[in-house]
Amino acid sequence: MKAVKKAKKKRNPFKVGGVKIKNAKKKTVDGINFKSSLEAFCYTQLKQNGFKDFQYEGHKFILQDKFDFPLLSWELQSKKTNGKIIKSFGPDSMKIRAITYTPDFVSINDNKEGWIIETKGFETTDFKIKWKMFKKLLADYGFKVDLYVPNTQENVMNTIKKKKKRREL
Repeated sequence: MKAVKKAKKKRNPFKVGGVKIKNAKKKTVDGINFKSSLEAFCYTQLKQNGFKDFQYEGHKFILQDKFDFPLLSWELQSKKTNGKIIKSFGPDSMKIRAITYTPDFVSINDNKEGWIIETKGFETTDFKIKWKMFKKLLADYGFKVDLYVPNTQENVMNTIKKKKKRREL
């Protein structure tokens, strides 16, 4: 008789600490909790290459302000009751939350000049939309920053080389 293996319950590969990150492994360096090993690697490389004037997740940008929606909107909603998620179709909240974006590493001076690094091993659809909105915000408000989105350790190293060259100019 053949043994039947019980199917393992698949864990959601996109959820890490309430934030959607695919296959990310949390890591702590210098007492800072990073959401991925790529973020931790980038931080370590920035420090080792003499970059000191940056913050990790220190700037939150509002891409769209919160607002009250004055019309009726019926939508599928999820509510947690007694530990169970109950889905229902009904009127949605009239309060719409702001859309915000917090880059990984930011170095911007008072003249709105500097650089931003967003390490991204896997680009979600949400990220792609927010990134476009973020670029528009930077252009609209006169920021003069270099943007980098390395997705591998090799690309992080190339980003740092480019930053060092620009710093020397």
